Amino acid sequence: MSIVNHRSILIAITLMLAAGCGGKSTPAGGGGGGTGPTEPTPGPLAPGAWESMDHEARAEFMGKVVLPTMQAEFKAFDGTKYAEIECKTCHGKGAEDHSFEMPNADLPVLTMELFTNPPEEDKAIIEFMSTKVKPGMAKLLGMPEKTQTEDGFGCTHCHTMKE
Repeated sequence: MSIVNHRSILIAITLMLAAGCGGKSTPAGGGGGGTGPTEPTPGPLAPGAWESMDHEARAEFMGKVVLPTMQAEFKAFDGTKYAEIECKTCHGKGAEDHSFEMPNADLPVLTMELFTNPPEEDKAIIEFMSTKVKPGMAKLLGMPEKTQTEDGFGCTHCHTMKE
């Protein structure tokens, strides 16, 4: 299946899941000004919107947009290993009571060696995280993707780094 078809299917699934959740919310796109509850934006946020969202709006956006999108990505990568993707997959045990901190020390700790000379058994997950998860999360959150010269959403938003 081509990348274009895969992305079209992923967008369609995300929109269907987001539309099917219902419920009231704070505007996720940072819009505001409306007179009543609005549904969160069913796709990527506008630049700067994530930073301006309150905790409730962020949680709703994560549940309705980020979670279904990342579930699809991880299942496409390895449907057996990642059959169950939920909030605590990335946020840890604190996801239930909202006591989590990011980056999450319970996720695999990264090292520079992992990026410069990865073990053979880690190459596929590193490739997946760098080409799908990192840019996908950056886009969904309306942030630039972190590069060696540009600040933005990167690996250390979720993972801790060993010096």
